[in-house]
Amino acid sequence: METKSACGKKSLKPYPVDEQVNDFNPMSPRDVVSNPRQLEKLVAFILLPLLLILPACSRFRGFDFEHGARLTGGDPELGRKKLGQHSCVSCHIIPGVPKADGTIAVSLEHRSWRRTFLDRYLNTPENLEQWLQNPPRLKPGTSMPDLSVSPQDSRDMAAYLFSIN
Repeated sequence: METKSACGKKSLKPYPVDEQVNDFNPMSPRDVVSNPRQLEKLVAFILLPLLLILPACSRFRGFDFEHGARLTGGDPELGRKKLGQHSCVSCHIIPGVPKADGTIAVSLEHRSWRRTFLDRYLNTPENLEQWLQNPPRLKPGTSMPDLSVSPQDSRDMAAYLFSIN
């Protein structure tokens, strides 16, 4: 539909918008909000795939206990308890361990992602277990005390720490 403007140029006149145009798209915002059933369908359409996909991806979970156990041969659940029993919680932030909100030492939140620790040791289960058993042996003068952690306890604690995503 063409019209002439006051200066004589041709211009397009917009077509009138009526309610019929809105009915063409059943998922328009107005229809979704006014129709609870449509809103339920939209939410299900978006959320259902996310709920099915995300749990399968360990990156989106906080812990992967199978991974920690496989790497170390330890029991991550016992390791979580041992971290509390050996007072690690008083100095470190440790996700998933009750009252582990210490700020004196480094946070152990992303410990398993690090390539090294103490700036010289590869971040392997074996090195971490040795560190937990006798910190001053690996780093003389460290502020982390020797807590007399047994080899089995250190294996379990390492399993837990390597389970944190």
